[in-house]
Amino acid sequence: MNIDIKPEVLQWACSYAKKDEESVSKKFPQYKNWITQEKNPTVHQMEEFAKFTHVPFGYLVLDEVPHISIKPVKDFRTVQNRSMDTNGYSPDLRDTIGMMRDRQEWLHNYKEENGYDTVDFIGSVHHDMVNNEALSVIRNKLRIPERWQDDLNKKASAFSYFLDRVEGMGVIVFVNSMVGNNTHRLLDPEEFRGFALKDMYAPLIFINGEDAPAARLFTLLHELVHLFCGQDGLDDGTEAYCNRIAALILVPKDTFLEKWREDPGNFESLKDYFRVSLLVVYRAALTYGLITKEKWVSLHFSCIRKWRQEKENKREKGGGPDFYRSLPNRIGKSFSRYVFSAVKEQSLLYKDAYYLLGIRGETFQRALKEAGV
Repeated sequence: MNIDIKPEVLQWACSYAKKDEESVSKKFPQYKNWITQEKNPTVHQMEEFAKFTHVPFGYLVLDEVPHISIKPVKDFRTVQNRSMDTNGYSPDLRDTIGMMRDRQEWLHNYKEENGYDTVDFIGSVHHDMVNNEALSVIRNKLRIPERWQDDLNKKASAFSYFLDRVEGMGVIVFVNSMVGNNTHRLLDPEEFRGFALKDMYAPLIFINGEDAPAARLFTLLHELVHLFCGQDGLDDGTEAYCNRIAALILVPKDTFLEKWREDPGNFESLKDYFRVSLLVVYRAALTYGLITKEKWVSLHFSCIRKWRQEKENKREKGGGPDFYRSLPNRIGKSFSRYVFSAVKEQSLLYKDAYYLLGIRGETFQRALKEAGV
């Protein structure tokens, strides 16, 4: 069965999905004929076209180009703090933001209806606050000492250490490398490394799991500083401020300078002493004026390239992250516990819980059991 599709709607869908005419024509050889209306596509072809562009089928059969708006998130941590507007968002990023806003809205309502307190740290720091004052506020709230490394045993992960404390403050954190559970829609760390969405009941941090593991800890702290500043938007100078405070939390300046003077430029030694990644050490050296921006770029991308090559080699050998091992971070350790609790209280239907977490059936039951709710 053939259907009449407006050419401008097809062109809009391609633009929305950031697909050029060559890639579309390769996938759909009749595409140009659809545009000129020499031929009409079949229903099946439009179903496939909808999947290809990640545009709902119903939008494609409209008589006019649909107007889809998304509340912008300007607080992106990108590779070099590039800014972008919503028109530049990829479909994968747009869908991820939409998914996170749905989760945040549900948790906001759940907490409000059940008498939870709001968080008390949003807006408690401002970017013209002196470093030591801001550090004191954030460390006190995280309940960590300046030398937080002393709290870790030798096998402990610095990321897990901070993740537990951030979630303990009432922040929901997600680490995912794809849109939901769709392995065909991997997120691009060149587009964004993470973002924060402020809310007095359910402040949220999303970390791009497709980024290098070594970069995720800094992203977590960077986005946390944005929340302390009361932002999911961006003011002039704020990115540099958040980078600086995140570096100071992870690697205290006085101690770093002292260790640097003992053995200048020994990044491996600094990494081991501070229990952080080389990427964090490079960032600290830049923040404290010990290396130039050009040197930082060279070191940073050399490290990223090495990780990507190792990752590609692992994929070629058939290796990859275990689905169940990464599941808690993908569905949010803290967030999923609220969902499971609501299901047990019978205040949330299973089908709605499946939607919120993006899992169902046996996977849902296993996650529920492991959460211990």
